[in-house]
Amino acid sequence: MIHFNISAPGKIILHGEHAVVYGKTALAASLDLRTKLRFEEQNWNNIHIDCPNVYMSLDIPLDVFLEYFQPSYSFNETDRLLDQVEQFVTLKKGFTGMYSGTKQQKLGLQGILYSLVYIAYEEQIQIKSFSVHLSTELTIGAGLGSSASFAVCLAACFLHWAHLQKGNDHNTFDENDLEKISKYALSCERIMHGSPSGIDNSVCTYGSIIEFRRGESVKVLPNMPSLNILLVDSKISRNTKDLVERVAKTRQSFPVIIDSIFDSIDAVSKAALQVLGEIRDVQTTDDTDLLDSRYKKLFTLIHMNQGLLSILNVSHSKLDIICSMARSHSFAGKLTGAGGGGYAYILLLPNTENEYITYISELLTKEGFSVKRTSLGCNGVTIEPNI
Repeated sequence: MIHFNISAPGKIILHGEHAVVYGKTALAASLDLRTKLRFEEQNWNNIHIDCPNVYMSLDIPLDVFLEYFQPSYSFNETDRLLDQVEQFVTLKKGFTGMYSGTKQQKLGLQGILYSLVYIAYEEQIQIKSFSVHLSTELTIGAGLGSSASFAVCLAACFLHWAHLQKGNDHNTFDENDLEKISKYALSCERIMHGSPSGIDNSVCTYGSIIEFRRGESVKVLPNMPSLNILLVDSKISRNTKDLVERVAKTRQSFPVIIDSIFDSIDAVSKAALQVLGEIRDVQTTDDTDLLDSRYKKLFTLIHMNQGLLSILNVSHSKLDIICSMARSHSFAGKLTGAGGGGYAYILLLPNTENEYITYISELLTKEGFSVKRTSLGCNGVTIEPNI
């Protein structure tokens, strides 16, 4: 019987937070903390779903599911499908197992069932009994792309299942597959975010670094360098909507000043893009001094962007401490995402000694922060080898 494993990365915003809302350039990178999916066809007459991160493990009778989701309407009507999925989850007909109906459980289950029905129709899947296990290394709801990574794993899973049912056995996704996965994941993301921009699902699908401007297609930048970072949790909760509204109100009062800040953030994003290209080119040589000089240019741009975000009043005293500690140890840090709390990243030099990274991590931990060592610009969605 068919069984396979899929994984997809998270994402962080490198540059362009808040300014992107007003049409400016943003850069996002894949984050090598991954959502992992294990799929297996089964002999029993159930769909088994296991999501330990949200404490959900349940069985849905296959016949109940198939009877409810008869293809009696056009699947171009995705709003109607969303409504039907929501009603099915609310009814909980035949559900058994661990499911209390928390918000995270409900959204996760809706995402799984919506993706299954939509992709099954589009790709002509014969829906059989199966089990799917989804776990993630990402903090859920923290601006690290957990929902997009989840949606990309689901889209890749059901597309891969369709390929295998048709005898197309392969261990990588081609460009056509990736385009479909990103499209399906974007549709699923509507469950979590209403009107997603498309940047998160693109990063989680393709990996690398993404250049994005509102109203334009995302641009995947090929052969970008992998960047080593410390991902630091400020332990301060934040509300994206409130922060976006705060910036909008300040702009209403001081439009010329705030627009000039947005222009500066846009210029920083574009300059960072150029420096990343220089780092990519220098990495093919053995010139470590030249490579370090390019990283230090990137450090300067990170300092600038954090300063501009502070002027916009979207930083936080805890984020400022993280960035100050990074700078005092000759690195660079900035908030990532909406700000007001949440996460910051500290960019490391490629040849930084492990002992020094451990030392800085311990200093941050003593200040009450949570620290993970990881990298940016990693592979996108991947078919993993079966173990």
